[in-house]
Amino acid sequence: MLDRLFNKALSLSINGEEISFHTLAEFEFALGGRTNVPASKLADLIMLSPDELKREAKSIKTVEKRFVDILSRSIEQPGEIGRLVREVDIQVFSNDYEWRSIFKALNNEDEAYDELRRVAVVKYMQYLRSRQDVIKQTYKIKAKELGRASEAARPTPGPVEETRDQFKETSIFDSMSLEAPPDLTAGAQLTRLPKGEAVTIRPRSNADFDMRLSKHHFVFRNHAVRELVDELGNAHVIGPGKNIIGRDSVCNVVVDAALRDVSRMHLIIEPLEGGALRFTDLSSHGTFLPSGLLPASEG
Repeated sequence: MLDRLFNKALSLSINGEEISFHTLAEFEFALGGRTNVPASKLADLIMLSPDELKREAKSIKTVEKRFVDILSRSIEQPGEIGRLVREVDIQVFSNDYEWRSIFKALNNEDEAYDELRRVAVVKYMQYLRSRQDVIKQTYKIKAKELGRASEAARPTPGPVEETRDQFKETSIFDSMSLEAPPDLTAGAQLTRLPKGEAVTIRPRSNADFDMRLSKHHFVFRNHAVRELVDELGNAHVIGPGKNIIGRDSVCNVVVDAALRDVSRMHLIIEPLEGGALRFTDLSSHGTFLPSGLLPASEG
């Protein structure tokens, strides 16, 4: 996906080790193995209480929103990503996989490293999403364990019911859903876009295709006037340039507030030459496109 060749090798000094990259693809590959949660972190999460898991999830959600804002602002102002990343307290970054050291090294470099910064932000957001998924699954395991324990503890309904209640507050996990939504039709298959990464598709002209922003159904009308139609029947024109779709008033395509699972800044759609479209997902809930439209390497 990223194949730009640098004029000269770009080097980063990470914990005293000099690492050089000749292309963005090399840098992306180097960070690709750092997006999963390490085994040591998995063991730590298992030991957390339900309340501690919820606090961890809320903390990650706050950090994720900060990086979504950085990505969206850097798309509007390409030369600003270095300043925006430097404004983030370095202690926010995890020490897992040397993420903190990687961003320290990038912060010491000039604007020639801006494209590396963007890739690093995208990959770090994917790492955060992996942590969110692990926390959610750990929470579910503890809920099942509690259910078995409550069955064994009967007939003591008072305390058991109180304990069960602590698992009813799951909105923090719902906002981090990683599962693909159900198929729109019997034969339809949808694939979640990689967060923060630009994906180019080439849909047929004068045809429609179904898609989802989180759990909400949308139809993209790829006609002479392109439109994104939401499940309430509202049609939003997709014009030239970058169309930022979301519930926030700063977006140039503002969806109805009733579509609550659409993020504040959810998605960027950019028409390209030759009828292609570039999609960049910025959301917590995910953007899902028909699998057949995605390049083989990304679907």
